[in-house]
Amino acid sequence: MALYLHTAASSGAACDGLQAPSIPDARVLWITSNTVQNFTYPPVTGLTGEPIAGATGDSSPLTFCNVSMVLTHPGDNDTVLVSVWLPPHDTWNTRYTATGGGGLGAGYDFNMISPLAAGFAASATDAGLTLNNTIMADTGLWGLKEDGTVNEPLFKNLGYRSIHDMAVASKDVIKQFYGVEPKYSYWAGCSQGGRQGYAAAAKYPTDFDGILAVAPGLGFGHVGLAAFWPVVVMYNEGEYVPSCIFDKFEAALLESCDPDDGLVDGLITDYDLLISCPRSFNTSALIGQTVTCREAGNTNFTITERQAIIYWFGTVPGATFSGIAETVFDNATGRWLPKPFAPAAGWLTNIIAPQMGIEAKLQHLYRDTGILTLTYNQYFVAFNISLALSSPFLSDSYLNFRSFQKSGGKLLTWVGLADQFVHPAHLFDFHASVTKTISPGNSSNIEDFYRIFTAPGVRHCAGGLGPQPVSPMGALIEWVEQGKAPDTLSAKADSSTAREIVRDLCLYPKKSVYKHGELAQHDGFECQEPEGRLQRPNEDEDEDDDYESDKTIIGDDDE
Repeated sequence: MALYLHTAASSGAACDGLQAPSIPDARVLWITSNTVQNFTYPPVTGLTGEPIAGATGDSSPLTFCNVSMVLTHPGDNDTVLVSVWLPPHDTWNTRYTATGGGGLGAGYDFNMISPLAAGFAASATDAGLTLNNTIMADTGLWGLKEDGTVNEPLFKNLGYRSIHDMAVASKDVIKQFYGVEPKYSYWAGCSQGGRQGYAAAAKYPTDFDGILAVAPGLGFGHVGLAAFWPVVVMYNEGEYVPSCIFDKFEAALLESCDPDDGLVDGLITDYDLLISCPRSFNTSALIGQTVTCREAGNTNFTITERQAIIYWFGTVPGATFSGIAETVFDNATGRWLPKPFAPAAGWLTNIIAPQMGIEAKLQHLYRDTGILTLTYNQYFVAFNISLALSSPFLSDSYLNFRSFQKSGGKLLTWVGLADQFVHPAHLFDFHASVTKTISPGNSSNIEDFYRIFTAPGVRHCAGGLGPQPVSPMGALIEWVEQGKAPDTLSAKADSSTAREIVRDLCLYPKKSVYKHGELAQHDGFECQEPEGRLQRPNEDEDEDDDYESDKTIIGDDDE
């Protein structure tokens, strides 16, 4: 659909005349604004599945009002950067989109390019995690104060506070510049940005009319450390497995699981197989097979029993090991070395390890000291510290959507079923907990405000062999502004893959089932309720229970 409403008339302040906004419990230290003309940019990855700005090479240069401000929370000693990009009056679609982050970062300016090109006023914030632009947030160097204590204000910023500050500040300068408030406000983010979207819905239910939260990194205390688990296993089992052997395991797992969903097409459409199939996969069947590693000069390696043990039970079928269990060949030594996922390494090195008395230094992604030699027991200690530290700010404990539902907000999520970083099963469990709380016995009753769509073969946020949504933001806009709730999402495979696939993504818990016709076209598939679907609690159960009885709901009040 077109993302444009009628454009706003020019009746606001000049770009260079914008004033500091008023933000509750925060103080703006300074604000600058200037007009940027003929802004050009390389192709930008669409983290939410939107059309990629500049991908075709024919994008027009952009002109916009570039607003930058720094704010602080008195007593917290933080320095928070907020960027707002405002398109010209005659191209503004009267909407506002706040963008989220990824990894350990709260936001990045490049995520504003696609919405700006589509006519949105857009914003991003670093939540203070770059320490006034002196570090990269993924290093985790922001997590502890100089005295070694936890920097709780910055965890609070990342968790939820900076989302609200950014929304308030952005709407203020939007009204100053255009003379009117945005007609509709949206959130868009993937991974950490998806988690932030869920936090926004729970903590600030009236900030956004619609939230597009893709592959949300829920339970970040788990996710942050789980991404480092493969490195720990390889160290403790005595071998860093060559990347080409992981590729072989990956291909073999997909080949083994693919028929179990009723169709051999290189995609797993049945989400129930994401746990059951890897668990039963016989890795020993590959022992003795030879694999050629181009990275090691086309050297042949024979798969060993130890490598088969290290692999089991792998990842979800179709997921890549790149990033999650990546190794690189060191030509100088002839050895394979681990290359940990950067945010996980930063989280462990600079936030968790110091609290364990482990001296760690992030020298290079695969030459860290300290964290690369964790024993299993040390890792479990680190895991518990991670959970305790992140629980008040980055966990699922405060994600109560009652107020968001009552406000009329809409939350749209899609998740790749080949996600290598965040297992989709956790999202489905969370969906069940929301159902139990708001609509016991009938998940369709929460679909008036919360919908999840599954993307077979798609990896974390994007990539993979499967089709990903063509315009999920367009679907969200239709839902919010016209009341047309999406039952499917149109999707298309990345053009860089070997084949073109067009399918409709199904509304969870429905599954895509092949019926007849061409495999690459959506006409041959239909979305069906899963057979033997588990019954939820009876409708006469107390609907006022919290999502989970053992969780503490912080509440809807802004902290």
